[in-house]
Amino acid sequence: MAFRMSDDCDLYPAEDPSMSPNFEVVSPLGDASDAPGARHKTFGALPIDHLAGKKLGLVWTEFYNGDTVLRAFREHLLKRYPDLQFVEMEPGRGLSWGDHPHPSIAALALEHGINGAIVAAGC
Repeated sequence: MAFRMSDDCDLYPAEDPSMSPNFEVVSPLGDASDAPGARHKTFGALPIDHLAGKKLGLVWTEFYNGDTVLRAFREHLLKRYPDLQFVEMEPGRGLSWGDHPHPSIAALALEHGINGAIVAAGC
């Protein structure tokens, strides 16, 4: 989904009607099957049809001020969807928020029972 920023720093959906929400499940570690020449390609998950009553994971992985960005997204989304739940998810088992991601993040997502995630991934 494309966003535009208002003068008072609120985010609003872009006015371009051709822009529709597109949510995908991706690993911050990447996937070898996405490499050029790979025989099997991965594909994105189906979009979440609505956010009302859903549970989202907030995953911060080595992105400067990613925690601040994720908390700002949470506050903004809670204004629009008051029954939306959030979990500050570790990027892997035994890790701290903001650490480098680990493949065990998939198991944690299942344990937390999230419907989707917002990931602040950087280098």
